[in-house]
Amino acid sequence: MENKINVKLLSMAGQGGSAFGISLINLMKERNDLMVLSSDMSTPAGLDKFKVAYSDHFMNMGIAEQNMIGTAAGLTEEGYKSVCVAQSCFITMRSFEQVRQYCGYMKLPIVIVGIGSGLSLQYMGNTHYSIEDMALMRTIPGMTVIAPCDALEAMKALEFAVNHDGPVYIRLYGGTGIPSIYDEDYDFKVGSAVKLREGKDIQLIATGSMILTAMKVADMLNEERITATVTNMHTIKPFDSSAIELDKQLIVTLEEHSFIGGLGSTVAESLSVHPQHPKLLKLGISDTFMPVGSYTYLLNQVGLSPEKIKESIIKELK
Repeated sequence: MENKINVKLLSMAGQGGSAFGISLINLMKERNDLMVLSSDMSTPAGLDKFKVAYSDHFMNMGIAEQNMIGTAAGLTEEGYKSVCVAQSCFITMRSFEQVRQYCGYMKLPIVIVGIGSGLSLQYMGNTHYSIEDMALMRTIPGMTVIAPCDALEAMKALEFAVNHDGPVYIRLYGGTGIPSIYDEDYDFKVGSAVKLREGKDIQLIATGSMILTAMKVADMLNEERITATVTNMHTIKPFDSSAIELDKQLIVTLEEHSFIGGLGSTVAESLSVHPQHPKLLKLGISDTFMPVGSYTYLLNQVGLSPEKIKESIIKELK
């Protein structure tokens, strides 16, 4: 990647556009063994520019995610680096057995990219909400799980995954024009969390789409004279347990995912080895299905709006 990063351009392109429309094309200039497979998701994923420029390296598999993973396994065995792209709910749930067998058991270094994660497919309803994907993927031996917080981080996650000798799941969200967390380039390291803000009272550990929300919540809590550390836990597996601050009054996890099996559960597992540790408040999607509605409405319903998160934290501290 060039040293100079146009963060505004990346933000306009969104996570998919930055990863596939920019980074993937640059990667193709360095290596010609890449093969991208899509389940009718080239346009939503930002792959249109790539498939025109490198049509021989693109395969539209149709809405057949299980077959796509199987085809990617065959291509990988023949020496290609396979990148599979589909809606995250289907590539992780519908294809779980294939991912488990080929990526886990057979240790094939396939890159699996889920788009439209969390509640971002809003009006398409519960069949399309992806709120179990991180829990599923982190159970597979050898699988790396990354949830980028913005377009720049999505680009860096894809670059890592393509060059990594092991299977990787990348969880993308949103369309174009997503806000940037980083104003300039930074040294992205898988398995190493990033402290975005320092505070002495509580720690907000967030991932993916919840990073921007965590920053807003920290500002709101500051008005109540509660200071918060904000930690970007972009990698769910391998997990950076050293980033957990045990001297805080409260640790809060924020994720647009079920609070069962995702970031909150991972932090709880890490805390369990310490005889003494702060109380943990896991904020995510509860053990239920949601009514259908707009993205903002859904976040408010599950308590993941900045206002609802602030209320939950203050209640817990009291």
